Amino acid sequence: MPRVNQTKLCWSVIVKIGEDTIHEGDYISLRDVAEDLNLTYQQVADISVGRKKFNSKFKYQPKVEIKKKSLVNL
Repeated sequence: MPRVNQTKLCWSVIVKIGEDTIHEGDYISLRDVAEDLNLTYQQVADISVGRKKFNSKFKYQPKVEIKKKSLVNL
């Protein structure tokens, strides 16, 4: 379902590998985040509420942070 006149950037995303930030951006919706990061909507929704953790021993595993903008700006 398309968004109706929604232009407010509501989600802040940071993707890091170690201390290096490889992607940072603000998005209108979680669906936009999913499309940009090439993840499913469900994966992005899980990450945004803290249900999805990437617990891997792989040396270069990215850390993905998705936060609601209203919570970031407090």
